[in-house]
Amino acid sequence: MTKDFSLFFSEKIDVDTNIIWFERSNKYIIVNDLLHNLILNKIDHKKYPLNELLLDNNEPNSVNLKTINKEIDALLEECNKEEPSTVQEQILSEKKQSSCYSKFKFNKKVVKIEYSDENLRNLIDPKFQHLKSQDKEDIIFKVQEKNKRIYLFKEEKYIGSWGTDEMHEFQGKVSMELTSFFHNMQDSDWTAVFHGSTLSKENNCLMLTGDSGNGKSSLSTILMANNFSLVADDFSPMNKQGFHYNFPSAISVKEGFYKVADNLFTSFSKLNEYYISDIKGNVKYLPQNNNRLILNSKCNRILNVKFGGDLKNEIRVVNKGKALEKILPDAWISKDIEHARSFISWVNSSIFYDLTFNDNEKVLKMINEIL
Repeated sequence: MTKDFSLFFSEKIDVDTNIIWFERSNKYIIVNDLLHNLILNKIDHKKYPLNELLLDNNEPNSVNLKTINKEIDALLEECNKEEPSTVQEQILSEKKQSSCYSKFKFNKKVVKIEYSDENLRNLIDPKFQHLKSQDKEDIIFKVQEKNKRIYLFKEEKYIGSWGTDEMHEFQGKVSMELTSFFHNMQDSDWTAVFHGSTLSKENNCLMLTGDSGNGKSSLSTILMANNFSLVADDFSPMNKQGFHYNFPSAISVKEGFYKVADNLFTSFSKLNEYYISDIKGNVKYLPQNNNRLILNSKCNRILNVKFGGDLKNEIRVVNKGKALEKILPDAWISKDIEHARSFISWVNSSIFYDLTFNDNEKVLKMINEIL
């Protein structure tokens, strides 16, 4: 055994493709069959013996196997490190007075968010404008700024703080808190949150993934205009049973797609425009326009999306390991072992695709064909 290894488990997920999860670091690694066997043998050679032929000095492979021993040792050292814990800072001794607030209603539940200034409100409110309400709140969150850090409280309980360079993490935490509240769930109920957009049509559900700017939200807009119900845009939470839950934010539509969106939705031109950053530019937030509200749905088709004028209109099944290498870096997955098993079970039950397109009508036809 390399060291006193914490709990881990592995499972085959595709041809010559395995996934190994390590509890201590909460890391997932994707390896082929040979590396899988070598790694397990390194952890415990008595429990996972190697074929003696692999270690025969006369075999050509033996030299290669010896050269990767150090790399495997380094990998296992990293995977056996404890996952860094979030250190809670001292709670503000004097909370700022809230200067403004907003209320949002979804699934018959009302949240009130109090802000210490208007700039903080602009970090959260735009994508939830369609949920605005004046009903009596069921819960109160407070968002405050001090010394260039943003602090979040729930019913006077300190949740955490984030610096100016951690706005994505702050917005993700707020999104998770709102999702749990709207669905009456706890943090411990969630297996994973994906950087993806989930849509449903006639009980068939798919999730669009891909790097920012690759066309996920634009394609979500196209699908929503063609009888798909939006379940979640850009933030897709999944529970232990493999159900993807509704995150009721509006779709973020970038300026370059305004003309198309305006043709798809007559109300689009009336939506407010917001400046996000020099990189993202201006956006409008298109509310969910579902024929019926989908609170949760099983989702087992995952499409990695890429739009480009010089790309083919093509959809093809890809190796699950290759797909996960793109998805895992932007995903949050619970450290709990039952959730880890649930996540891998979801992987095994799912089909992963690469989707490239340059034509809106053709991409719609391709997607309908795989449902």
